[in-house]
Amino acid sequence: MRLAAIVLSLTASARADGFYYNQSYGISSARSDGAAMLGTSLQLRIALGWRFGALSIGPWVAGHVAIAREGALLGLVGGDPPPGDSDLKTVGADARYNAAIKEHLSIYVRGGPRYAVGEGALAGYSGVGIGVGTGVQLTGRVRALGFLFAPLFFTQRGPMIQATVFLDENVEWYRLDALGMKSLSVPLVGTSIGIGAGSYF
Repeated sequence: MRLAAIVLSLTASARADGFYYNQSYGISSARSDGAAMLGTSLQLRIALGWRFGALSIGPWVAGHVAIAREGALLGLVGGDPPPGDSDLKTVGADARYNAAIKEHLSIYVRGGPRYAVGEGALAGYSGVGIGVGTGVQLTGRVRALGFLFAPLFFTQRGPMIQATVFLDENVEWYRLDALGMKSLSVPLVGTSIGIGAGSYF
């Protein structure tokens, strides 16, 4: 009996940990030295990681992309920022602490180091930064096939997976340098919504 209890306890603990994936879409606004060359941008982010109890750690890639595009497919996909505007490509890693409020509702804080590379008016600029974020998320089990085609979330077929929708508020700061140019201080304030799948909720 005691051995069975230990095995069940270890199994339950293992299920609390695991791999996750999420993606988010939103708007960011550059301040200070970045206001003129970045302004308001689309904020796109993809994150991966692993949960250890209430803490999760993992890398991410993101972009603060000019809303107007030149040479974009259908005016939306690809292309370049117009003259005077910029894109900022970023990578980083975040540690995240998650706290449950109710059974399917939780809040979190996250933060970590970042690195950015500029394009367009910021071409040649790159530098390190730091950022933090906080948000609220709603989680539950859904049909995995829904991530391929949304209506399949509402069918009775296919395997189930843990998923989330979340609202994220974030602040980042970068110090950008370019050869022969003055350093730029670039704070970014953003709001995004996203979806995720995995076992970190």
